[in-house]
Amino acid sequence: VLLQMNTFDHEALMSKPTFEDLYTATSWDYSILSNEALALADRLEASGAICSGGVDEWGSPLSIITGTAEEVVEIIETLNLSVTPLELAEAKKGIETKDECITKWAVEGHLRLFRFQAVKNSIDYSSIPAADFNVYPEYADCRPAVNNEGIVGEKLALATAGEDLVSVVPDILKLFPYSFDSSLPVISRTLATTSPTIYHVKAVNQSLFRGYYAGCRVRTVNTTGVYIEDACTINKHWQNYGLMLQAPDDIPACTTGSDSVCIHNYYNSLWEWVTGTDSTPGRALMKISVFRNRYADTVALSVLPGMVMVQMLLMGVISLYQIMSHKQSVLLTQIWAYRCQNGRMQVFYLAQITYHLIYNSDLYYVGLVTGTLTVESVANLTFSFFIFSYSFINLAKARSGEQQLDRYFRLTWETMQILITTCVAALLYSIRSQSLSWIVDYNGQLLRKTTTLGKKYCGLHDSCFLMHVNLAVVVAVVSTALGLTALSASYFAQKR
Repeated sequence: VLLQMNTFDHEALMSKPTFEDLYTATSWDYSILSNEALALADRLEASGAICSGGVDEWGSPLSIITGTAEEVVEIIETLNLSVTPLELAEAKKGIETKDECITKWAVEGHLRLFRFQAVKNSIDYSSIPAADFNVYPEYADCRPAVNNEGIVGEKLALATAGEDLVSVVPDILKLFPYSFDSSLPVISRTLATTSPTIYHVKAVNQSLFRGYYAGCRVRTVNTTGVYIEDACTINKHWQNYGLMLQAPDDIPACTTGSDSVCIHNYYNSLWEWVTGTDSTPGRALMKISVFRNRYADTVALSVLPGMVMVQMLLMGVISLYQIMSHKQSVLLTQIWAYRCQNGRMQVFYLAQITYHLIYNSDLYYVGLVTGTLTVESVANLTFSFFIFSYSFINLAKARSGEQQLDRYFRLTWETMQILITTCVAALLYSIRSQSLSWIVDYNGQLLRKTTTLGKKYCGLHDSCFLMHVNLAVVVAVVSTALGLTALSASYFAQKR
């Protein structure tokens, strides 16, 4: 791994083909490593540091060494690796605070995607993958606060004569904070924690994205020009791409089928993880800890549940007119017979909403699993549950074609429907932004396209959700349980 890192030859960037060749080489020339580097390798081996090089589960090559903060700093300085001054300063600060916040540190070389503007003033950026280094603590709790302002000198690399090169950028480049000053929206690198962390801190700092020009890290972009680190030498190869901005990794999780809907997970592509050893010899265990922004595809709203509700209300008005048109009084069972239209409309309601739930099952599941349900989706789910349970139990309880229903059961069931619908609406609204990942644990799989099932169901998407039990079945089971509850309650009411 030290040899792979040394092949960067003190440069900040390495092209994708050259980087990938490091993992297909069959022989190595260790003579290019200095005596100091070889001695460092022996010390790392003796100390139990974890060195890993290979291809991750997404097919991307990487090299990583995990050890103490002192070891990581020694690796950087011995091999003269071109890491960001900020990350080197953080690692050195980590040496000072090693007793206050215990964590391992890592230096990692990985392919990342960079965007550049191929056509002037166009928002459609081109992209190019390239490898660079990242230095981080395994526990984000332990990343010290170091000021990036003025941490290194800068020099003008490209004069732009009043043009701001980042005035037009795609939205994907506005999601994470960058390590250079520019007119891009200011995004705080400090994020409040929403769940307990290793050391129960209230906020953590995420790594800063980079910008490159001519193979050098950018420090400032303004209307004067592009400023790079003052010690960096311009590389003609990378200069051809202009200003390169690091982009997040978009790893969508989609529904299956030809009309799939995706939840786009935009990850901070400066990946961080806790490294351990797996039970399989020679295999490293990685527990990923990464910062993410999540957005869902926009989906056309289905109006079917609302239309069925309108149908039910309309039939209720018609039933009321029929009842009021009778001169003699009528019993509750007769009123219900009118309202149900001898059961014919109940079948129609149930058929429509069953179709809706079956067809949109995966869509609702993905919204619940990822916490991306909209208010409109909450309304549709609430209507669907009410209509299905109401019609399904009515049909199941009907004693004959004339719909002669139990009065006590009817009163109980109608009262319960008010409470049930209110509770369902309140519950769905309260959890609509929460990720209910346990749904996949019990009722599905998250497939990657690199797996056998993933190739079958995910199509061209990186990953997809395969759910086992359709939502219509779940609603039917819950409705049956509620109907039995109402039946039991009405039975005891009669006995009293």
